[in-house]
Amino acid sequence: MKKRIFLLILLISILLMFTTMIALADINWRQFEGVEIRLLMNKHPFTTFIEPKIPEFEEKTGIKVIMEVFPEDQFRDKRLIELNAGGKVDGYMIMPGQAKLHYWKAGWLAPLEGYMTDPDLTNIQEWDLGDFFAGPMKGARIEGHQIGVVINAEASLLSYRKDLFKQFNIKVPETMAELEETAKFFHKKIVDGKEMIGITLRGKDAAATSQFVDFLYSFGGSWTDEKGNANIASPESVEAFKFYGKLLREYGPKGPTMYHWAESTSTFMDGTAAMIFDANVFKSLYENPQESKVVGKVGYATIPAGSAGKLPHVSNWSLAVSGTATPECQKATWLFVQWATNKENELGALLSGVPAGRESAWTDPKFVSTDNTPDWTASSLKSFAIGQPQWNPPVLNVSEIRDIVGKVIVDSIEGKDVADSAKKAAELMNKTMEQ
Repeated sequence: MKKRIFLLILLISILLMFTTMIALADINWRQFEGVEIRLLMNKHPFTTFIEPKIPEFEEKTGIKVIMEVFPEDQFRDKRLIELNAGGKVDGYMIMPGQAKLHYWKAGWLAPLEGYMTDPDLTNIQEWDLGDFFAGPMKGARIEGHQIGVVINAEASLLSYRKDLFKQFNIKVPETMAELEETAKFFHKKIVDGKEMIGITLRGKDAAATSQFVDFLYSFGGSWTDEKGNANIASPESVEAFKFYGKLLREYGPKGPTMYHWAESTSTFMDGTAAMIFDANVFKSLYENPQESKVVGKVGYATIPAGSAGKLPHVSNWSLAVSGTATPECQKATWLFVQWATNKENELGALLSGVPAGRESAWTDPKFVSTDNTPDWTASSLKSFAIGQPQWNPPVLNVSEIRDIVGKVIVDSIEGKDVADSAKKAAELMNKTMEQ
């Protein structure tokens, strides 16, 4: 009897050991050797990080990667046109909060959960799905399907010239009133023979909405009300429009309605602006000694509080597999997505300034020991914790609604009647959402 029990225990132990060995075993990375995949990518700090590493992936897998990179507006147009035309697109970057509903309904997004749980396609334990920030990964889901893997978690921060704040004994703004006061103090002040700009922000119609939304919610406004109707003409929303427009009109750069993120960050990096409010991912630009004149001079903080408190948005860029690709190319593209988002690469991206989508990257000793901007880290993590996910209108036709709201922002910057502009925009927004 004892012998039988011993043999049974031994057999169970062997089975458990065998199961563990299978779980730990690496996948066959060369199972799609010779396949060519084409990826469309936004010109983004993560792309800048991962593109030079593609030969590593090609050597590991035998898969040929064609990566085409475009500036953001051109990228979105290119992606939409090619997917709609049925061109060869195997994978691409996507901001789920902006395009997932449209792209999912169109059949342009492949569900990924089957790949994630397939031991032939995914090194499940090593890749470690549970290591990604839950909020952003949830944002990359629709109708119960995972349609993207997070490459970065984005929130917007108030970045400021800490050297100038120290020089003039100015405290970091904690409220919107203090933000305006600080912008006014620095605007047109001569520093080192240069006339300063108080603050730079995005002001180019639809492009500005992704940053304005933080002001919208912090003032108590929102895209829509509890019934799903436009809420951009509410008193709280109108106050947000007025405040944002005034900042740019009175304390911003010349020609602010032409400012997308590239123009705004360039102005700050040139040393002519005291403050900027934009995505935390741009720290990699501010701290780049080859491109920036403010390296080591930048401080980082969460958005100042409005009447409703601090309500930054939390968004993410994800890598997606195209629903229009062949099954073989979809699987080959999944191998690329898995590799690009592994722990080593996400840590590397964080070390280069990209706010990685994995929790482990932020606590890794390599990052902690070399973190020269702990205020950026603390402000980013706090924003992830308190942020709201609805950074884009919760509608199918996001682009059209952003265009409508962007027009109100431009009208505010130009000093027009904001309440009237918002009222007309809300009416148009409701009609557009009904289509």
